[in-house]
Amino acid sequence: MAIIVNTNMSALKTQRNLNDATNAMNKAMERMSTGYKINSAKDDAANMYIATNLDVQISGSKVAKSNITTAANMLSIAEGDLDVILDNVTRIRDLTVQYANGIYDEKSQKAMTDEIEARMAEIDRIATASNFNGKKLLDGTMGDVRLQVGANAEEAANCVTIDETIFGNKSSAELGLEIGANYDNATAAAAYLDTIDDAITNINEAKAAIGATGNRLDAATESLTTTIENMTSAHSTIMDADIAEESANYIQQQILQQTASSLLVQANALPQIALTLIQ
Repeated sequence: MAIIVNTNMSALKTQRNLNDATNAMNKAMERMSTGYKINSAKDDAANMYIATNLDVQISGSKVAKSNITTAANMLSIAEGDLDVILDNVTRIRDLTVQYANGIYDEKSQKAMTDEIEARMAEIDRIATASNFNGKKLLDGTMGDVRLQVGANAEEAANCVTIDETIFGNKSSAELGLEIGANYDNATAAAAYLDTIDDAITNINEAKAAIGATGNRLDAATESLTTTIENMTSAHSTIMDADIAEESANYIQQQILQQTASSLLVQANALPQIALTLIQ
C-alpha cells in the first residue's frame, strides 16, 4: 500500500462513518424525545401526508361526536319539557272526566275549570320557555334541525336531520285545549275528551320521534367512536416510534460513534509514518 500525505483516505472513510453514526444517534435521540418516528416530511414524505390527513379526520370526527352529544342534550331538554306538558294534559283529562260526571254543583265545576285554566297557562309557559342555547324548542319556530355527525362534506354520510315534528308548537291552543263551550255541561265535557286524547297523541308522537332520533344518534356516536379508534390506531402505526427499538439503535450508534472516534485518531496519525522515511 502506498504511503501518501496529501490524501488520507482512511481518515476520510472513518470520518464519514463517524458522521453517519452521529447522525443516526441524533435521529434515534430525536425519536425517543418526541415519541414520533416521523418528525419532518423528509423522514417519510408519503406517510407524513397520510398521517396529516388522518389527523384532520380524527379531529373532525371528535367535533362531530361533540355535535351529537350537544344534540342529545337538546333532545333531553325537549323531552323533559314534553313530559311536564303531558303531565298537565293528563291532569286536564282527569279533571274533564270528573267534570263529565254530572253530580257536581257550579262551585265544584268552577274549581275544576279554574285548575284546567291554570294547567293550560302552565302548558303555554313551558311551550314558550323551553329552549336550548337560545333556540326555542316547543313554540313552533324551530323547524328542521341539521346535525353534522361526520367529519366531511358529503350530506348523506355526514348529516342527520331532526324532523320539525319534535319541535312543533305545543301551546294549549295548538293542542286544541280551551275552556269555551267544552265545559258548559257534563255531556260537553265528555265529548271533549276526544280532543284531549288528540293532544296527548300529539305529545306522544313528538316523544316517540325524540326516542327514535336518540337511538339514531347513539348509533352515530358508536360509529364515530369506532372510526376514531381505527384512525388513531392507523396514525399510531405510521407516526409513533418504538422506544425499545430506538433505544437499541441509539446504543448501537453510540458504540459505533465512540469506535469511529478512536479509529479516526489513529487514521489521522497514519501520514506520520512518512516522517520515518526521511529521518
